[in-house]
Amino acid sequence: MTVLRAALERLGRRARSLLGRSRPEGAHGLGSLERILYRRFRNIALLRQALTHRSAAPQGDRTWLASNERMEFLGDAVLNCLITEFLYQRHPDRSEGELSKIKSLVVSRDVLARCAQTMNLGAHLILGSSERKSGGRSRRSLLANTFEAVLGAVYLDGGLASARRMLERHLFCRTDEFLCSDDLVNYKSIILEMSQRDGLGIPHYTLVQTSGPDHAMQFTMRVEVAGVALGEGRGPSKKVAEQQAAFQATAAYDPELIRAQRKGA
Repeated sequence: MTVLRAALERLGRRARSLLGRSRPEGAHGLGSLERILYRRFRNIALLRQALTHRSAAPQGDRTWLASNERMEFLGDAVLNCLITEFLYQRHPDRSEGELSKIKSLVVSRDVLARCAQTMNLGAHLILGSSERKSGGRSRRSLLANTFEAVLGAVYLDGGLASARRMLERHLFCRTDEFLCSDDLVNYKSIILEMSQRDGLGIPHYTLVQTSGPDHAMQFTMRVEVAGVALGEGRGPSKKVAEQQAAFQATAAYDPELIRAQRKGA
């Protein structure tokens, strides 16, 4: 990780020295996106290229040079570096396996597409006519790729610290929301399948406590498999708290250990 961060920092410094601080003619039109990004680009051409799909780039053997594909590649590397750092610091009590599961969800196509939609990246995409007509502005794979490309552009323009700030505003602050989203992954279904597969019955959820005022209640739920507590979760509803508890349970699940604890009880 240290080697990767050092390499990214060197690449960013070199790119900024080569690109300078120019804002070429035609840079207007991206001001609203700069405001969303909380960044005024030194070289707005970087942002424009990050938004350019290959369908809108000059066609030929080197079409990829004018499109956002190389920036997407760079942004993917920056994202992996910074999300790993964030999760490592955010969850000091989580194992490598747990962190890997969280990371795979947070950097998934669906999550990045949701972030891109919140940032209104679709409206700023530069597409060829056929791609526009086929619904490219709302295509999830295209939006996810554009999110990574924009991250790459931010990194080239402002370095690793600027890229981190973009992720803090548009991704890191929403990790708990994504982890509890039934649309992305249903941990209650996963732990149910695991426990039934191993003959341990159906997981049981118990309300541990409620806290907070009526308009902002917080619920804490515990999940047990065969009478053995495997996790607790907290959230603004029982459903969210159960998902959090089930997520912990999937990471802690060990059928042999559960049987041993049940036998010794």
